Amino acid sequence: MKDELESYRQNDNWWSFAYQAMSLKILFPNKASELNLNDSAWQGMTNKLESYRDNDWWNFTNQAMRLKILFTDRVPELDLNDQAWKGMKGRLEEMMTSSYQARSLKIIFPEKMSGLNLNPVWQKTENALEKCRQNNDWQLFANLATNLKILAADKVEVTDQGLKITMPIPDFKSEKKPRPERRQF
Repeated sequence: MKDELESYRQNDNWWSFAYQAMSLKILFPNKASELNLNDSAWQGMTNKLESYRDNDWWNFTNQAMRLKILFTDRVPELDLNDQAWKGMKGRLEEMMTSSYQARSLKIIFPEKMSGLNLNPVWQKTENALEKCRQNNDWQLFANLATNLKILAADKVEVTDQGLKITMPIPDFKSEKKPRPERRQF
C-alpha cells in the first residue's frame, strides 16, 4: 500500500494520494509518520482542493475531509468558511441521497449537522445496504455501513490518531408505567 501511495505522489495524483493516505492513517494511526506527509504533499493536496472550490462541491467536500484527517493541525489553513459550508451543504441538498457527502460534512463540520434532515439519506442508504447484501457486494456494504455509523454517532472527532467516533449509549431501561388506581367500593 505504501508503494501505491508513493506512486500517487510521484505522479502528482493528489486526489488518490489523499484518499490512500487517509485510509492508511485511520487503519494504522501509529504508523502515520511513515506516510511522509510533508509540505510538498500538503501543497499538492491543497492545490487539488482549491481546483474544486466554487465549481465542484462534491470533490471539494471529499478532499477537505481527507485533509482534515491527515493534517489536523493545519485545518484553519483550508479556509473552510461559511461560503464553503453553503457550497458543500448545497451539494448535499441537491443530492439528498448521498451518505458519502453527509458523512464528509459531519467530519468537517460536526457542529453544523444538527439542523439537517438526513432522513432521505438514511432511507436510500438502507435500501442500498439491502441490495449489497443480496448481491454479496461486501466492499460497498462496508463503505455504506461506515457512513451510517458516522452519521449515527453522537460525536465525531478528528484526532492525531484519525477518527474518534462516540456512539450513543442505548437506554435499555423500560419506562415505569403508572400503577392503576385502587378504588374502594
